[in-house]
Amino acid sequence: MDIPSLQNTATWDREAWTVRAPAEVEFWDRWITSKGDRWPVDFQRRTDPNAPLTPMLVDLLPHLDLTPGQTVKVLDIGSGPLSYVGYAHDTYQVDLTAVDPLSDEYNRLLDSVGVTGVVRTRPGYFETALADFGAGSFDVVWCFNSLDHSIDPVLGLVNLLSVVKIGGGLILSFCPNEAEQGKYKGLHQWNLDLDEGQLVLTQLGRKTSLQGLLDQQKIVKRMVGGSRAGVKERVTYLIRKTANVNLSQAMLR
Repeated sequence: MDIPSLQNTATWDREAWTVRAPAEVEFWDRWITSKGDRWPVDFQRRTDPNAPLTPMLVDLLPHLDLTPGQTVKVLDIGSGPLSYVGYAHDTYQVDLTAVDPLSDEYNRLLDSVGVTGVVRTRPGYFETALADFGAGSFDVVWCFNSLDHSIDPVLGLVNLLSVVKIGGGLILSFCPNEAEQGKYKGLHQWNLDLDEGQLVLTQLGRKTSLQGLLDQQKIVKRMVGGSRAGVKERVTYLIRKTANVNLSQAMLR
């Protein structure tokens, strides 16, 4: 099957996404079979059932409506074969759900090397998260290097904000302009970036703002780092949900 061209954006649907997905599976195949490839510490963390929650998530927790001792429901969406979020915290129990469209392929690879004892990824798309889980189903949503791999990032972000409880939180982290850097290969078809401090989505010279969706919530912290030799620049938002999402209001300027 020919890979659809983005010059006709109407073809960028689930079928087109699936045609481009094997490159993503190949990357994770190398990572799994080599137990981390160039990132062995990453593999060790993701396969450790006692791994502590990632510091970014820990930093967000005090800003959320949580009670000490409660079970915190966390969604890792676009998780890849294994979640990076972690499982252990001194104050809270953690109930982790990991979702990725390629979960069946990833689980087959994990079975082949005997990985057990940690949460396995289940099938799911950004675009169906609200229908799959329902509104307000999670205390925290973790979205790391994945929204710009989706079919429809605007719908994806709306869904992520919708499945978080009011008083819960979203962590959105990305490397700017991955599609431009990757020459629109594989699943890199969208760019997330900052434009004068505003979150934007771009593709082949076209641009729209996503900032209105964030402005409906409380941005606890925005971090911009990296860009030194050998380290990609990264943008990370820690967000507290304070209101239900209204896409029409978010689009008005």
